[in-house]
Amino acid sequence: IGMKGFRHQPSEMKKETNWTKIGIVVVCVLMAVFMIVSMFGMSWLNIFTQAKPGNNAMVDFTFRDAQDRPIVTSVLSVITKAQDPSVMTFKANSLPVRVNVSSGEDLIPIQVVNPYNEYGVMAFGLFGPEVDMISNSIAGMGVGESKVLTYPYAGQMTRQMTMEQFVNITGESFTDVQKGDQVPLAFIDQPQIPLDDATPTSYIRIATVIDRDATNITLNYGYPKVEITLTKLTTS
Repeated sequence: IGMKGFRHQPSEMKKETNWTKIGIVVVCVLMAVFMIVSMFGMSWLNIFTQAKPGNNAMVDFTFRDAQDRPIVTSVLSVITKAQDPSVMTFKANSLPVRVNVSSGEDLIPIQVVNPYNEYGVMAFGLFGPEVDMISNSIAGMGVGESKVLTYPYAGQMTRQMTMEQFVNITGESFTDVQKGDQVPLAFIDQPQIPLDDATPTSYIRIATVIDRDATNITLNYGYPKVEITLTKLTTS
């Protein structure tokens, strides 16, 4: 006899949680995380650390002149974006500094190359106050953090020369140079002539012609803008 209105409801089986399987998955995930951390050592903790006075740091940098042209940089992409062989831009390595510690030097040499010429490795001169500004500014920064700094004395870093002095020092033609042109200048680490007649070491900087007339020329060798990125930090 059929029974209308009756629908058989299948019984629902309650699934039991497989704690053993879950435990195995958790252990595997923890092992994978441990292996990744082991590959990087303890340096990965630096991303959570702020630079403190006395720490050793590596800094990527770009010094720019008053016309915003990159003069010296440790960032390869800055070189490739310039795309103008007429602009004197030099490639350097990252700059090692101690956080908030004065260099104690007047002139600090760094090795550079110009991708557009064949002169090879040259010594570029950074001034102590420029490096000290970077050292002081990275205090409190974390690895990967960037800043744009303004060097307040860049506008005062000028040198006026006569026509004869300019030709003797730079080797450039006085009649061809115009305002805005870049001119290489050499700075020595010994302001006085040594007694043994040894040739003092010289370091290059790129200056800009800011004024000239028929007999005199004024150059500026200061860089008002410095872009920095803290790339490495040693806290020990």
